[in-house]
Amino acid sequence: MASDREDLLDQLTEFIQERLLSDPDAQRIEPDTPLLEWGILTSINTAQLLTHIRDELGTNVPPTELTGTNFQNLNSITDLLLSLRAPVS
Repeated sequence: MASDREDLLDQLTEFIQERLLSDPDAQRIEPDTPLLEWGILTSINTAQLLTHIRDELGTNVPPTELTGTNFQNLNSITDLLLSLRAPVS
């Protein structure tokens, strides 16, 4: 499960680094970088991220999960996606 988390975190980091940062070479985001506070996740960028998560990662994020807590950094987004993927017993 740890490798799944690391893979997911890497995929999310790569997407945000390459697609959502105005100058990807100027700043490197870390798993705990405050994405909302730093203005990285604007409404448009969040929509692009959600599309990527749905289309490329195969996970649909319900509107009830679109909270600041769930999208505050890469760690919280990764944890959210893993919880959404978990089989319901």
